[in-house]
Amino acid sequence: MGYLLRETLEELGRYAFPRFKRELSKIQPKEQYERIELESLMGLSRAALAELLCSHYGQPYCVEVTVKVLRAMGRSTLAYTLLTIQDKKVRNIPDKSAPDHSPFCTSPPCAPGQHFVEKHREQLIQRVTSVSRILDQLLQYSVLTDEQYETIRAKSTRQEQMRRLYSFMPSWNTTCKDHFLDALKETSPYLIQELQGS
Repeated sequence: MGYLLRETLEELGRYAFPRFKRELSKIQPKEQYERIELESLMGLSRAALAELLCSHYGQPYCVEVTVKVLRAMGRSTLAYTLLTIQDKKVRNIPDKSAPDHSPFCTSPPCAPGQHFVEKHREQLIQRVTSVSRILDQLLQYSVLTDEQYETIRAKSTRQEQMRRLYSFMPSWNTTCKDHFLDALKETSPYLIQELQGS
């Protein structure tokens, strides 16, 4: 369980991880458990925090607490992924991707065929205008790491930013590409409608 929590915390970037600690310190646990003070969390690495969660709250309640914190941060997708993997482990369903791959959006593509965002790559690179909003959403859903996000934002034009974004796509699975498409539908609905009709 500690490994699973550590993997989850690894998905939080350098800004999100301190926020996780702040939110964790605010969580009011069940009666028999005590809240962890923020002072006890400062300076802890992801691995150390995962161990603290396991030892302080025990299993499986440590997962429930982690999910609660993630949802408070707006990281519902990450929370759902954690619950899904934990459920598989509880029921002894083997996870074929472990331990070779991360269970989150950095795992290799899991479905064959060309996704919409791949099929219309050049059109999207040339015509999408709200790149910043798309990047913010992809960061929120852990499709991008903080480092990838900053690398893309450093590019001077929208087209360069989109091309850099696409350079990370080979490591995405279908869920990641779906998040990208959802962000495109929200920021460029008419463009997506046009491309879907083509």
